Order: sequence, then structure tokens, then C-alpha cells
Amino acid sequence: MTAARRAPLGASGLVWRRLELPVPVDQARVQAFFAAVATLPGGPMVACELIGSAGTVRWRIGALPGALRDVQALALAHLPGVRLVRQSGVAAADAELFRDDVGTSGAVAVANLHFRRRAGAALPSDSAEAVTRSLLAALAATHRGETVRVQLVLGGRQRPQEPDPPVGTTTTGRRQAEAAQREHGFWSSLRISAAAPRLERARSLVLAISAALRGLETPQVRLQVWRSTVRALVEARPPWLVANVLRPAEIPGLLGWPLCEGLPGLAPQHPRVLPAPAAVTASLTSNQGRVLGRAVSEPSQSVTLSAEASLRHLHVLGPTGVGKSTLLAHLALQDAVAGRRVVVIDPKGDLVTDIATRLPAHLVRQTVILDAADTQPVGVNPLAGGQSPDLAADLLLGVFRSLYADSWGPRTQDILHASLLSLARRGDASLAMVPLLLTNPGFRRSVTGAVVRRDPLGLGAFWAWYEALSEAERRQAIAPLMNKLRPILLRPQLRAVFGQRSPKFAWHQIFAPDDADNAQEPVPRIVLVSLAKGALGQEASQLLGSVIVSLIWQAALERIRLPERQRHAVMLHIDEVQDYLRLPGDLGAALAQARGLGLGLTLSHQHLGQLPKALLAGVMANARSRVAFSLPREDARAIAALSAGLLEAEDYQQLPAYHAYASLLADGQTQPPLSLRTEPLPAPLHRPERIWQTSRQRYGQALSAVEADLARLAGMPSPSGDTAMHAPQPTDDIGRVRRPPHTPSTDDGQSGGGS
Repeated sequence: MTAARRAPLGASGLVWRRLELPVPVDQARVQAFFAAVATLPGGPMVACELIGSAGTVRWRIGALPGALRDVQALALAHLPGVRLVRQSGVAAADAELFRDDVGTSGAVAVANLHFRRRAGAALPSDSAEAVTRSLLAALAATHRGETVRVQLVLGGRQRPQEPDPPVGTTTTGRRQAEAAQREHGFWSSLRISAAAPRLERARSLVLAISAALRGLETPQVRLQVWRSTVRALVEARPPWLVANVLRPAEIPGLLGWPLCEGLPGLAPQHPRVLPAPAAVTASLTSNQGRVLGRAVSEPSQSVTLSAEASLRHLHVLGPTGVGKSTLLAHLALQDAVAGRRVVVIDPKGDLVTDIATRLPAHLVRQTVILDAADTQPVGVNPLAGGQSPDLAADLLLGVFRSLYADSWGPRTQDILHASLLSLARRGDASLAMVPLLLTNPGFRRSVTGAVVRRDPLGLGAFWAWYEALSEAERRQAIAPLMNKLRPILLRPQLRAVFGQRSPKFAWHQIFAPDDADNAQEPVPRIVLVSLAKGALGQEASQLLGSVIVSLIWQAALERIRLPERQRHAVMLHIDEVQDYLRLPGDLGAALAQARGLGLGLTLSHQHLGQLPKALLAGVMANARSRVAFSLPREDARAIAALSAGLLEAEDYQQLPAYHAYASLLADGQTQPPLSLRTEPLPAPLHRPERIWQTSRQRYGQALSAVEADLARLAGMPSPSGDTAMHAPQPTDDIGRVRRPPHTPSTDDGQSGGGS
């Protein structure tokens, strides 16, 4: 044994692959693998190394470039579950697996091991598991800054021989020796190196490994430890002068491969750490793309998704509490800061708060907070805004039909379609007026009079039929529809949202050309929608969210008339997408079309079983990038199947919180999956009340005013202050307060006259 100072030395000339082995790996299969290697044409040199560092054990295998492919093919054929990973596919911490050096410390001890045996004696194969356990225990004792290598170099071949077991061996030993001699063999070298801060420690590590290998000694076999050199080890020199002759049955006990379970020093097999491809770690400006997080393999690397790839949609999957909302908040904030238009659909409201309170000050006045639980909410009126009345009616009809598909009948379809079309053609109506239209004769006549004259064969015929019904028949006919409208009727907050005839914000504004920013008033760039599922309930939340998403899609479709260069990016982030994405027609075609319209979607949900069949197919086919956090078993199997064998279901199941695997689009191709860790959000910049109040002043209308308007239309007295919720008085003076638009007297006159 000799000691030396570490110095740069020449390479071995071998091409190395990291070995990822199943636990346990079958000893008989390992023997069969080396038996196959022994018969490769030309007898190419193969080297195996066992490396221990900082208490963790790893393996690598190397061969000359011309033989590597054959060795890899044999490994995959004989060792099910094995993976041979090239350098570009390992974490930075494993880079030493591809270097021809002995460690990172200052003192190195190197030894050569030789088994001296009587003629015909064999190493005991039944001791392989015990020796493996001792080897790995010695390697698991390494500290930070220490590296131990056990190197086995398999050189020239030896043909099978007639069995000649030595005299005095046991029956078992005789059988093992006879079986070994019938196999092809290798002329081999076995070396140990240890690098440590102190020479004494390096020597003690070499002695510990030697002691473990003495478990292979028998009365006919003795282990000898000789001096060796650093150069011999780093060059993986083939045997010369004195060599061990090893048969395939003897090799498993020397490798330290996991022949049994419960071994010390093994790194957790799951979750695997996959490096980030260079295509998704390129440095991007905020205008060029978005940062999703940090690469687990190299924390200094940011994982990025380009702006172009973002328009091809991102699928985010994982249960509650794993970090989805943190990722969505980061993406939305980056989009906003980069000048991209942003819409966030949040079922609960926490995500909206996280984003709103972290927006830069200059974006506050360009932010719309649509909070369904607010007392002065932003209005949503698909029947207003200047779009085609027929399209507006069809949009709402499609949402209701999708929401209530299980109880949707032809009469409900007929009545709702006629009602929506009549109100849309009125020009100043809202969804909240549908119940009023069907139950209040005076208001109904004020609406239907004009539309009947303009369309006597269509709407005229319908309303003639409706008026001819008796009161009892009418109640029976509209009962199924009224049940579906009750989320609006029974919740003042939802009436305040859907009852605004002239909302101060229209969805086409978010798609307005950039030159609109030159206007005196800032153009809305950011819309944060809190659906307040906890306050409104699931049904009402789904209705509001689905209507909003459909309005966004309709506004996006109108951009088809614009030149492509004027279609600036609008990023739509939808949490719990299964509840709100109800686009008409083929969803896959719509997602494919969205990119050309400048609309990029981030679609988030908890598990695949939530998605209806058509939605699941559309998302899986058209979301070109995917981030998957910890997953339940069935989802883990499905997503792992897309990883080209790089990941297993257990990898997804064992991901810690805020860790994920990401398959991202870059350079027109979906890159191999990588290990990702999301970053925590920065500290808030504002109080929530400040942001909400600014939005109320610019875009909201008080519930009391909306209720009073509906009451006037119905010919009822306005709700008193005791029964209507009033908006709080402004407490902050961010920006100028825009006056609410004046309601023309002709509206009241038209409505009142009909009542």
C-alpha cells in the first residue's frame, strides 16, 4: 500500500456510465451478465467501480468506446430494472462518476488486492451477500470530503477448463470450484483507493475495505494486499504480471452491488433526481420566458419555459399542499411583470391574495379583482359588451347545458335559449333578469314586444306559445330551469355580479391592442378572479367560473380579425380546471387554436380522475409542457409511462412537497423529464384591502345599486339598507377614482313602462 498526494493524471480511456440497480439485484442474473460479457468478441476490457462518499454508495461501469454498446445491451438483457446513465443524465453531485480521479481530498491511499489460492480453488459464491453487506457498511462510514473506490478491471479472457478442485475442500467448495472452472474467466485487477483530509484516515478506509473482502477467504484462498499507484487506478490498468483469474460466479461478491435488501449506504432509490436539459436552463429575460423553479440536480440552475412554449399550454398536476398554488403564483407574477396580460381563475381566493399583494405598485391600477364574495364586485354580463346577441345567448346556453347535462331536457333548452336571446337583443339586460322575464308579465311584455315584432316566426312564435299557457302550466314548464337559476336567485353576491347591466369592465379589454395603453386611463392588464367557493358553494362557483372562462374564449376568438403581430400574449391560469373549462365544440381543437390567438393556458388540478374523458384527452394531447408534483398511485403510473423509462410510479409517489418532475417544451420538442423545486414566494408588498379597494373604485358596483335596479325592473320597492349589503366607503386613495357611468333615464322609462 502506498500513499500519494492527489495530482491531475491521464484518463483511463474508458467511457463510463452510472449504474442504477434494482434492490435487490439477483445474484444469478449478475453471474449470467458477466458470463455473457466474457464471451464478447475480442474480449474487450470492462471495469466496474463501487464508490462511497459522504456515507452514500454509488456504482459505475466502463468500457472502451467500441464495446460500450454491447456491454449496455447485455446489462439491459440480463438485469431487469437496471439503468445505465450517461454523464448528461446525472446530477452535478454525481459528476465524479465520470472523472478519472480518486477524490477531492488532499491525501490518497491506494492498494492492489490479490487472491492467492490453491490450484482449482474458487471464491465462495455463497458468501457474496455477507461480503456485500460488510463492503457497503465500510463505505457508509465515509464522511463528507472522503471518497473510497473499489475498482475491478476485467481484462483478457480465460477459456473454460476441466474441473480440478484442490484436495481437502468441502463438498460445497468442490461443487463451486468445478462449476467455476467450467465457465469462461477474466484476467482481472482489484484495487482500492481512499481519499481523505488526513493520510491516516485514508489508510484506515483502505484497511476497512480489505477487511470486508476477507470474508471471501477459505482454507484454499487467501487475500493479499499489495502496494499500488494512483496512476494505475485512474487509468484502470488491465492486469499485468500478477493477476486474479475470476470466473463469473466469483464476481458478484466483489462488486458491492445490492444483492439483498436492507443494505447500508444505499441512497434512496426514489424519487430519482433527474438533471435539467440545457435547453430549459438557458438564461431568459422576463420578456423571453418564465422561471418555474430550481433544478434539484444543480440548485444554481433556473428551470425556464420560454414565452413561445408557454403559449402551447402548461399542465400542472398534484394534490392539495404540494406546491401547485406557489408555482401558479410565481408564473402569474412573472407574466404581469413582463407585460403579458394575465387572468387567474382561483376557486378559493388564497391564490388571488398571494398574487395581488405582491404585484409591483405600478400595476395596481391595471388590476381587476373579481371577488364573488365582495360587497362591491366587478360585474360579469355576457349579454352586454356589444357582441352578437346570438353568440352571447349561445355562450350562456352552452355553459348551462354543460353544467347540468345530467338533468338537461329539450324544454329547458328551448325556454332558456329563447329567454337569453330575447334579453341579449334588448341590449341592456343581464343574466339575473331571466327569472324576472319568465315570472313577471309586465317586465316580459317590455322585453318581448320589440323582439316579437322583429322576429315573428322565431322568438315571436315561442312567446306566443308561452303566453298561451295557463299559470299552472307555465310554472310546471319553467320549474326545471328555475331550479338551475337558483344559485343566482338565492345569493345576493352572485346577483350583484350577474345583475350588472353595464359592468365597468369588459373581457375584451384584456385582449385590447397594446396601443390602447396610450389612453388616458390605464387599460386593465391583470384580472384576478376569486370564485369564493367556500362562501358561494360548488354549484354557484362552477357557474360563475365557467361563464368567465367562456367569455375569455369568446374574446380570444374575436382576435382572429387582427394581424398576428397584434395578438399580444394573454396567459390564462385556471386552478381546478375540471370545474371551469367548458368550451364549445372539440376541446382539443380549441386548445390547439388558442396558441394562434395568443392565448396560453396553465391548467391545474389535483388528479387525473377529476377530468372528464374529453377534457383529459384534450389536455394530455395539447398541453405540451407538464409539471407533476407528488401523485397518487394510479396517476403516478400514468404519468411515469410518459417518461420514456426514466421514472417509475414510486418516483412520483415519494416526491416531497414543493418538488416536482417537469417535462417542458423547448426548441420545438418536449425535453426529457427533470427534477424541479419551486421557490417560496417573496414577501407581500401591499395589504390586501388596499388592492381590493382600488379595484372596487375603478371597476366595481355596489350590491345595493344592483338590487335597486333589479327591483325597479320588477316594479318592486328598492331593498332597504337592512336587507341589502352596502359597499364600504373608500379608505385608500390609490389612483384616481373613476365615476360610475350615468344610467340613462330611458332605461328606467323602458323598464318602468313595461311593469
